[in-house]
Amino acid sequence: MGAILDENVAGSSPAPGHSRLRRLNINLLYALDALLHSPSLTAAARSIALSQPALSAKLRQLREHFGDELVVYGDKRRLTALGEALLHRVGPVLREVDDTFNLTLDFDPATAEREITITAPEAIELMFVSRIIPDIRAAAPGVQIRMVPFVHGAVQKLFDAGVDVAIVPHAMADPNLGRQPLFRHSLAGLVSRNHPFAERQVGEAEYLGARHAALLDEMEQALFGPYGPNDPRARRHIVARTSLNSMLPLLALGSDLVVTTSNWFAQYNAAILPLKLVDLDFEKPSSELVVQWQLYRSREPVIRWLVDQMARGVDKSTYRHPEFR
Repeated sequence: MGAILDENVAGSSPAPGHSRLRRLNINLLYALDALLHSPSLTAAARSIALSQPALSAKLRQLREHFGDELVVYGDKRRLTALGEALLHRVGPVLREVDDTFNLTLDFDPATAEREITITAPEAIELMFVSRIIPDIRAAAPGVQIRMVPFVHGAVQKLFDAGVDVAIVPHAMADPNLGRQPLFRHSLAGLVSRNHPFAERQVGEAEYLGARHAALLDEMEQALFGPYGPNDPRARRHIVARTSLNSMLPLLALGSDLVVTTSNWFAQYNAAILPLKLVDLDFEKPSSELVVQWQLYRSREPVIRWLVDQMARGVDKSTYRHPEFR
């Protein structure tokens, strides 16, 4: 991508402050990104398929442009203060540049060859996304699907990392992004098939008298929101915690432990493992999962198609609880 930014349109004049930018080559962004993230000049050159002398020349251009050394090489490589400030800015800019220059409004699932990047909380990835991927692959055999780790916090950061669509809890959803509701879910218990609670309604007193396995607090509260000190979840006797949703059902398997999780996730695991559901007979929250995307991409056929595939996946899911139809 060697587009030059100093080609002025006939009869036009650059806006104030833009003249320096117009003298730059877009390829310098790739060089800057490599220099800021690679441990050595040699490694940076290799990462973008340049010779070391060629990258050294680009580094001189960058230093002249910024009036700063940016990267200092010696016994120990270090970034200057400006280099540190640029470190996490260049990647999102490059992704926007790539997205702009590779944009096409032509998308035929049957013939398309491209990569689609999705992220979702681990439990949602396990019990929902895993079920829609076969349909996506059947409809679009040339499309590659890349799942990336979900990070709780600002949704925009997920898109800055290159995500096309993200499935997020309602409480985390960004009102400035495109969004479509997918489904609601509530809390349910999950126990080993021989557990006394198996396929029963369990009141608060019995629930509090049991031993429990749970996710780390911040992960558990991410799906359904924070809970106060009087909530049964805050008062239960937790003997095992994990940072993986996929580990939760395994902790219940063959043990006396009770797992409290999404009713969708509980039903999914009860269908594939010797586990049983528990109906929690006390006030419990429900939450909505939504799919989000960059608002400016709302008219892109690939985004509309992907969101539609997810909505279809909800409609056909065998794990959808009648309470939330």
